[in-house]
Amino acid sequence: MEPNVHFNSNSCETKIQMESKTFENKAFEHDDGSLDKTDHFRREDRPGSMYSVRSNASTTSRSSVNCTTGAVRCPNMRLRQFFSYSSETGFQKAEHEIKKILLPEKDGQFIGNWLLIEISNWDFHREKIVLLAEKAFYVISYDFIKSKLTGYKRIALDDLKKIKFGILKYPSSSFMGEYKYGAIKLSWDSEENITVFQKWNPLADIPFTIFTSHHILYNEKEKETSIYNCDEFIASLEYVLSKLPQGSNIEFKEEPIEIESYASLSSILFNQNWLGFQLNRNGLNF
Repeated sequence: MEPNVHFNSNSCETKIQMESKTFENKAFEHDDGSLDKTDHFRREDRPGSMYSVRSNASTTSRSSVNCTTGAVRCPNMRLRQFFSYSSETGFQKAEHEIKKILLPEKDGQFIGNWLLIEISNWDFHREKIVLLAEKAFYVISYDFIKSKLTGYKRIALDDLKKIKFGILKYPSSSFMGEYKYGAIKLSWDSEENITVFQKWNPLADIPFTIFTSHHILYNEKEKETSIYNCDEFIASLEYVLSKLPQGSNIEFKEEPIEIESYASLSSILFNQNWLGFQLNRNGLNF
């Protein structure tokens, strides 16, 4: 079954630095040899959320997709630039409008919403709102500057074929460096059915989406706020699927998620300049 799609977006990110033949994903990172080198993806090492649904909704001993070593951070100066964080235009204000797109008779009860980062097939990072209901989830593009919804994509949970979560990585022959965190990938068709034209056409409709935690989560005072935390979305999704009769038929597993990018200058420039996020850029707002 094809998902109902209404789509329009122009948003993305992760800071990237070029170093002799290697492009590193450096969003809010600092290189400090004194940092604890614990496993980034051990659930036991991640900060617990005071709003966590994990303790209520899931008993699975699952690894975290967040970086917990301190290698990724969001300083206060950057935090204040996000329009999505603003008390006047931010996520809390957007919540009221986005819930209007729900179709109760079709989607069931509202479960939750998160402000996450969507990573495209071309490694472009975009700020997105993800809304989860009992029978569907929505990927929402929202203009935090003008405070209006600009587009969305609806995917019925019945249509999901495979869900995997884990560390993000590039192919071994890639020059793109390495990620310091993980993500979740939701597929509603077999990847074997994706044509070469779809894979290499940036305008093609790809039957999967990838989410990771928003960078705001890596600010010291927001590390326990669930709305920016992809772990919390994963736990809520797992819980909802456990209540669906057909939920057990959806493959849900932990494994690395490969971003098939080898030396993409366009994504480096796009992400390095924060073009997937609406920021206050010293008076220029976009």
